[in-house]
Amino acid sequence: MTGFETRFGMQPSITVFTPGRVNLLGEHVDYSGGMVLPMAVPLGVTLSMASNSRTPIEDRVAAAEFDGEVRKSMDAARADHWSDYVIGALQTARAQGWIGRGQCVYTSSNLPHGAGLSSSAAVIVSLLKACAPKTTPAKDIAVLARKVENDFIGVPCGIMDQMAVAISTPGEVLALDTLSLEYEALPLPRGLKVGVIHSGIRRSLVEGRYAKRRQEILDAAHALGVDWLCDADVRDAEKLSEPLRRRARHVISEDRRTRDAAKALRAGDINRFAGLVNEGHASIRDDFEITTSEVDAIVDSACAFGAIAARQTGGGFGGCIVVLFNGEAPSNWFDLLNARHPNVWQVVSAA
Repeated sequence: MTGFETRFGMQPSITVFTPGRVNLLGEHVDYSGGMVLPMAVPLGVTLSMASNSRTPIEDRVAAAEFDGEVRKSMDAARADHWSDYVIGALQTARAQGWIGRGQCVYTSSNLPHGAGLSSSAAVIVSLLKACAPKTTPAKDIAVLARKVENDFIGVPCGIMDQMAVAISTPGEVLALDTLSLEYEALPLPRGLKVGVIHSGIRRSLVEGRYAKRRQEILDAAHALGVDWLCDADVRDAEKLSEPLRRRARHVISEDRRTRDAAKALRAGDINRFAGLVNEGHASIRDDFEITTSEVDAIVDSACAFGAIAARQTGGGFGGCIVVLFNGEAPSNWFDLLNARHPNVWQVVSAA
């Protein structure tokens, strides 16, 4: 029996899988009008759902990773609980007229929580896909999923995560303009291998540090008189006082760097692409200050042991590191890394 059947005593009416994502470049620019380069990973969230025929005014939510079951009224408020992502998405689906009565929902994920791989976005997108008419564009699903995170969960995120998990597939990089929402699927150049390792440091985006960085970006844009910080020139950043000067310098340069990286992918220039990824880590380390000393040490070791590029990915302050190889990773690469940094573990192998 499936987890859904065991929990709810019936078969689901629909089951949806949504992958997680890793962002190769374009960090903290998706709410500044910039370009990002995420790609789907072969891990994700499986969500099963059926109408709650026993108590139709109530939602029942369970997950393979958590004990017990959550029962909520259909207008329940956020409770700072793992089930909020499902509850918020259900309420959004009702507001769209996609569902009416209460639902039974069961999720199962092999994405590590709090790793910067968009596990929360994958849950929300899965739920909305399960509820929406089949003709609903993936872009519309992503926009609604972001609304759930912004308005119900309270995370002031951009649109990258939702677009990436709703649209991209493993093996392709999504070159996404977060202002226009225009995108292009770029195949990985032959020989480029991408891996993901967990730093061993878990973080939560609702801790406040993510929101603080976002506010600094908004303050910098206001000070420079632009609606979107990526519209400013990097030389303009030098007019600002600290820390806004460095925050703006990261965002503006990261957008330019990401657009150059997309060109490198189109041209199949692995070395150029890797160099830009390394520059991206230096920028979030020195100007945006969202890494940690432990993460920086792991990035340095990854490159010392054979990776051509490595950097913190995701919201920052821990979570995952993306690593690039030109060809297969050396057979003992991760063993050497793990010996120096015992808390790291592989999420996606680069083999």
